[in-house]
Amino acid sequence: GGDLHDLFMVDGHRLYFMVGDVSGKGVPASLFMALSKALCKSAVLRQGGTVADLMSVANAEISRENPAFMFVTAVAGILDTDTGALEYCNAGHDAPLVVDGAGNVRALDSMGGPPICVMDDFDYPVDHATLAPGELLLLYTDGVGEAMRVDEAMYGGDRVEAFMKSVGPDDSAAQTVDGLFRDVKRFVDGNEPNDDITILALRFRRAQN
Repeated sequence: GGDLHDLFMVDGHRLYFMVGDVSGKGVPASLFMALSKALCKSAVLRQGGTVADLMSVANAEISRENPAFMFVTAVAGILDTDTGALEYCNAGHDAPLVVDGAGNVRALDSMGGPPICVMDDFDYPVDHATLAPGELLLLYTDGVGEAMRVDEAMYGGDRVEAFMKSVGPDDSAAQTVDGLFRDVKRFVDGNEPNDDITILALRFRRAQN
């Protein structure tokens, strides 16, 4: 219950997205997840500016509502659906991946910053990238990489990247999410999950005039 994600249009051409993971488990993590998601959405709708502004405001507000001293790792971004311009901010989370039509995979590495609620006055830096038409963006939580077989072998980031190299240019975002989830399930071979799994994918298409 500690994973969170959100996805909505800020205006006519800007798409906001976020994936995150709350520390801890059970009901406390679930409640803090719901609070964090609501405050992040409120911040982006009120700020309407950069992702850095959003993260700094959300960090301060969530920190004030955190008596249990939990924290949230997260990646948030805004994609310009007209141009493919992407601004994003990483708060202690796994780097997003981008795959192009030829199957080449690159990580959106970032200077980033600490998880939300670790430093309540941290000024998060914003990073920039551009998605070419047809490229696919993938975000996921550590429940994917840390999915474990009964022999304690983990799925790991290398297998995530290997799967992404198999994604075809005509595969939709939904097919990619479903395929990665099924690949993780095949790997663990029925072993009980030890963490939540959240996967979000976006396929950028050239704007239609």
